[in-house]
Amino acid sequence: MAEATVRIIIIGSSAAGLSAAQEARKVSPEATITLISEEPHLPYHRPSLTELIGDDMVEKRATFYLQKESWFAEQQVRFLRGVKATAVDSGKRAVILSDGAAIPYDRLILAVGSKPFVPMAGALDKENVFAVRTLDDARQVSKCADTAKSAVIIGGGLLGMEAANALLKKGLVVHIIELADRALPMQLDPAGSQFFSNIVAAQGIRLHLSAQTDRLVGEKLATAVALKSGEEIPADLVVFSIGVRANIELAQVLGLAVNRGIVVNEKMETSVPGIYACGDCAEFGRGPQLWMPAVKQGTVAGANAAGGSVQFRPDEYPAMLKVFGTQVYSVGDIGRDPQATYEQLRHLDEPAGIYKKFYLRGGKLVGGILIGDIKRAGALSKGIQQGSAVTEAEKLLAG
Repeated sequence: MAEATVRIIIIGSSAAGLSAAQEARKVSPEATITLISEEPHLPYHRPSLTELIGDDMVEKRATFYLQKESWFAEQQVRFLRGVKATAVDSGKRAVILSDGAAIPYDRLILAVGSKPFVPMAGALDKENVFAVRTLDDARQVSKCADTAKSAVIIGGGLLGMEAANALLKKGLVVHIIELADRALPMQLDPAGSQFFSNIVAAQGIRLHLSAQTDRLVGEKLATAVALKSGEEIPADLVVFSIGVRANIELAQVLGLAVNRGIVVNEKMETSVPGIYACGDCAEFGRGPQLWMPAVKQGTVAGANAAGGSVQFRPDEYPAMLKVFGTQVYSVGDIGRDPQATYEQLRHLDEPAGIYKKFYLRGGKLVGGILIGDIKRAGALSKGIQQGSAVTEAEKLLAG
């Protein structure tokens, strides 16, 4: 008797979900694959959204949409978009959709992503207050910016800096509110933060450090952002960019083990057999919520759901930023361990806007920062992987 065709449902169509569908099809040409997306759009490159705020042409790039409509038919992947998976009936092994349909599965992959963290209740109800997570969010911010004169970005991380850069391009006066005492504290060392802050200030951005948001001023529209210090910063547009929280609601209903995210093992298996999770919603160690690991996790989940046996192996994922006429590349251990002894190599050329800093432990390269000149970024990452010695690191720094 022939074995029944496995039915795979993937909830979420961003980096992890689409990668899962692609890999599942490679592993099993016979599997029935259904991809469910709450958004009405084809899968797109989510990291480009903040750039899109300042440049409508971003959406027209050939690489913005990850697959054409025809791909789904060619690969026999059933793509349901503009519909939400509202529940999962674990007894009947079926996903319940917002339109009332129930789709049975043998293997379920949760690639449901995350949502922006906005600590103020009702903040996003104001017409000019946003958190950018979807294509529609980015379009709304761009439209609002067309008539705004000033903007406040709450959160000065990578995405906050990108949003500030995009709004600056549209001619707005831009303020960034950052709780930390320096810019990009997760990606830069103190000297690098100061160097980068000088570049930001030279572009006319108002950077408020060690600043805590208290409330938004205004009713229907926000007219200002009030800080704990008592200062009020006028704003026609406010963007929250202070991190995300994993979407774990479906997992909780299913009784899956959850912590900050849905707990998975190296095969992206959850605590319930036959159910996998990947991308921003998944928790494997202390991995970052970034595009590349989401793609890799999706590939692993899709392969295993289709009958394969592969494992996810974490890597050193660099932080990259291109804003305010400069570029930033940060990777590895940049002196974060207070118990460790580091050797530091530095090259500084302020007139040229170049800052390079390498960190070594035990005579081996473990981390580095490049600002302004990042042409050796790939070599830096490779040197960290290989544990390059001091002499090799010195050559790399000079290159």
